[in-house]
Formats: sequence, structure tokens, C-alpha cells
Amino acid sequence: MKRALPTVLTSIVALAITWTGAGSSSAEPQIPKFTTIGEDFGTFGDHAYCRGAVNLKMFAPRGKRGVVRVSLTSHGFTGDGSSWTRNPRCRVLLVINQTSGNSFMKQTPILAAFGPKAGQNVTRDIVTGSGLALVSVIPYTVGLPRVAQGNGTGAYVLVP
Repeated sequence: MKRALPTVLTSIVALAITWTGAGSSSAEPQIPKFTTIGEDFGTFGDHAYCRGAVNLKMFAPRGKRGVVRVSLTSHGFTGDGSSWTRNPRCRVLLVINQTSGNSFMKQTPILAAFGPKAGQNVTRDIVTGSGLALVSVIPYTVGLPRVAQGNGTGAYVLVP
């Protein structure tokens, strides 16, 4: 029991620092959001039957009012065959759709390439204006015609 007390106290202090944001002055706050389908979505790419999952997070950049920083992080992609062995990069087209007080269904395309390592990140700032906005990300084919490759995900956000 004597050994457990320091461990518990250390855990409580670490949780308090993380919760209050102390010690990480450069961390951006996540924007308050409402989503019914979660933050992860799956997609597939341009060669070797490559496929994987991506996580969506939205932040409010410090000093920029009416801006949403969209961060897309890979959970890791995989593929099949010798083509994947030669080139383990899965190219995907991710389109950010936004509807807010200053735009209706505005699209921002992002051409991303994810490999087998999880944690690869693509970030874009979009101008929505302050207030309520609907921001979603939908994966599409890299080439033409542009065809959706999944449902993607999105959320209603309250932009400062």
C-alpha cells in the first residue's frame, strides 16, 4: 500500500497538468463540436488495393478568429502485392466541405499520401468565420472522374 500512494499521486498530478494545459503552452484547443458518426473514417487509394483509416481533429489556431485548423492523421495504410512493396505510399484525395455564415458547400481538396506508419499528418486552415459551421471530410478518387470512396466524417463546430 505504501508503494501505491506515490504512483496514485503522480497520476493525479499528471492528469491535472494535462487537463489544465499547464506545461504545454503551444497546444491548440480543440473546437467544441457535435458529431454523430465519430472522428475516424476509412478509405482506399490509388494502387495495390491500398487502404487505411484516417482521424479528423479540428482546432482553433491561436490569434486567428474565424479559422478552423483541420488535422487529418493516418492510422496507417496497407496494400497488397509487389506494387505495394515497391511503393508503400497510398495517395488519397480528401475534400474538406464547409458550410458556415460566409460559405455554402465550399470545398478544399487535399492530395495526401499515407504510408504504413501510423501518425502521418496533413493539416489545412480553412476560413469559416466565427459562429456555427458544418465541416466534413470526404475521401474521393485521385483521378477523374471524382467518385466518393467512403462516407468520411464531419461535425458541427462552434468557431471562435
